[in-house]
Amino acid sequence: MNFKKIMQKSMGFYFNFLSFVNPKKLKKDGFELFCNPFARKVKPHQLEFLQKGISDVLDLEGYQIQTYKWGSGSKHILLVHGWASHSFRWKNYIEHLIKNDFTVYALDAPAHGLSSGKSIHVVLYAKVINAFLELHSEIKSIVSHSIGGFATTYFLDQYKEHTIEKVVIMGAPGEASDFFDFYKETLGLTTKSLNLIIDEFYSQLGKLPSYFSSAKFAESIMVPALIVHDKNDLATNYYYSIRLNKHWKNSELILTEGLGHDLKSKELVKQVTEFVLN
Repeated sequence: MNFKKIMQKSMGFYFNFLSFVNPKKLKKDGFELFCNPFARKVKPHQLEFLQKGISDVLDLEGYQIQTYKWGSGSKHILLVHGWASHSFRWKNYIEHLIKNDFTVYALDAPAHGLSSGKSIHVVLYAKVINAFLELHSEIKSIVSHSIGGFATTYFLDQYKEHTIEKVVIMGAPGEASDFFDFYKETLGLTTKSLNLIIDEFYSQLGKLPSYFSSAKFAESIMVPALIVHDKNDLATNYYYSIRLNKHWKNSELILTEGLGHDLKSKELVKQVTEFVLN
């Protein structure tokens, strides 16, 4: 057993122990672990690129959200990154979109990049997206990746007064319940421990994990969507994008091979840009 697995099992043992001696602390610590992205720090070469854009900070409910703007084209687009990532992941998109008459915006989610905070969940991420778009109603398109895609789908379902006309969802998970299944298996949590953490989830978000299903959210969305997923994605199963495509009335699906979860290729950048333009 490697060191990482030993740490995971030790964490699980600790949580299972807490479920008997201090359930209240288990709820708090378990929920915080669930929402902690353990995000990577922004590296110097990444910061150098990001600083080429116009930097600004959005204050929202105690969070300082780092935002960026590049270019001055007539079309406006927002890029929404995924779990444990930040705005630099869009470098190739930013450079290509600027050449195609776009003004490009990006933001770092709470607890990611240069934004403040220690945790993130779909409800908070959607709230950030909505707050930013309220300030920038000229934005008509969103390109999103991973948990950012899940949050974008939730945003479009929950916030009806938006100005978005095109959306791209890339490599997105489909069910919040899956994250709990993953933690239960990885950490070796007992059913009692898991249920206590789910109780805290409900207390914090007002809904059970089963409520957060991208396919259910998609049924109310009329915005045209391009859904992209790789068949070799080890982080999120491409089955979810097939299902999302079936439930999202006005959507088309691209299944790639060999790009993994990152979904980075020059060809895909062109396909995404063409979809947003047409």
